[in-house]
Amino acid sequence: MNDNRRKLTGILKLLYENTDNEHSMDTYQIMDALESMGYGRPDRKTIDSNIKFLIEDLGMGIRKEKGKPNRYRWIEREFDISELKMLVDAVHSSRFITKRKSREIIAKLKDLTSVYQAATLNRELYASSQFKREDSNALKNADIINDAIKSRRRIRFVMVEYDMNKNEVPKYDGRIHEISPYALLWSNDYYYLLGLPTGSAEIAAFRVDRMKDIQILHIDSAPEPYDFNLDKYSSCVFDMLGGTTQEVVLSCKAHRMNDLVDRFGKDFYTEQTGPDTFNARVMVDTSPAFYAWVFKFGGEIKITQPESAKHEFTEMLHRQLFSQF
Repeated sequence: MNDNRRKLTGILKLLYENTDNEHSMDTYQIMDALESMGYGRPDRKTIDSNIKFLIEDLGMGIRKEKGKPNRYRWIEREFDISELKMLVDAVHSSRFITKRKSREIIAKLKDLTSVYQAATLNRELYASSQFKREDSNALKNADIINDAIKSRRRIRFVMVEYDMNKNEVPKYDGRIHEISPYALLWSNDYYYLLGLPTGSAEIAAFRVDRMKDIQILHIDSAPEPYDFNLDKYSSCVFDMLGGTTQEVVLSCKAHRMNDLVDRFGKDFYTEQTGPDTFNARVMVDTSPAFYAWVFKFGGEIKITQPESAKHEFTEMLHRQLFSQF
């Protein structure tokens, strides 16, 4: 690398790491820094011409402020500081990303801004999910699944669960699942695979962090069912814990509308039934997770139709109250 290219590289590094919207470096500070970094001491005109080249010819997001001396700051970056803070918070609070991997990702995010702004990314965030997985294959598994989806190949894997001693053990007696993968879904801080099991006509969901020994097969995936709609599927499935997908009528107190919008979005039918009550018709997966969601509102959201869902809900409550091991 010739001397001028080395100086350009040094200037880029200095401005990227040490300047931002609130912090700048003047010509003489750059000259001193380059000398201390072993690039030699360039003269003032060389610094100014090099930075002019970076701005006008290479389009770098550097702003020049004329003065005696001139000052420079890097103002245009791939991510602004608010976006980086959001990404750091998401990584910090995600349960499936291990503590070690979180530290690695956050360190890389800090490299995308100046040292001053990087210091503000040392966030003291309280996450509602305080535990972090000590070991997780979720990221690696998601990459493999993505490759399979893009290449339209089937995958094979086994599912695992935890026994009473918190040991990871095979689920379903170690049965091997062969799936035509269609999509990855993010729900409640977990990845889920949506796909069609070989020999089945119904889409199934699998927790990605509970999958082991994933292999991409040299077998083409089965075509997606004609009525498969990812948006519709994800909006009606609760926690990916199987059940029957059907329309349910809920009788709700008026102030519970926020909870329904949070859960279903705004695309569901409602009708007012009283001064402070309304009915809502929603498509849901009537699984235990759905019934648990209804229960937590203490009677302010009630299932009124269909009778089968009301019966299942009542039976679940009865088992919880009166069953004995």
